[in-house]
Amino acid sequence: MSSNDKDQMVDMAGELMHAKMEAARNSATMTHLLQMGSFRMEIVPSNNIDVEKIFKDTIADLYNKFGEEVLKINTADIIKASQMQGNSMHG
Repeated sequence: MSSNDKDQMVDMAGELMHAKMEAARNSATMTHLLQMGSFRMEIVPSNNIDVEKIFKDTIADLYNKFGEEVLKINTADIIKASQMQGNSMHG
């Protein structure tokens, strides 16, 4: 698989995830949000997803990798994330 094919697959996965997030926001369905410092993770509810387990595993992984640094807030990251929320993922 060429790097161009991989890039296209990543773009398609991003667009699919963005579409799911938009659908959840536009309907009565709420999303689950985990935010620690500058890290933000949002999950669309599903019967097939154990959100509590994913969040616990994610927190443990982040803490193991970054220690207490994971709790620090980087304002530049927050500004970038808020700007990306206003834009679509289409390039």
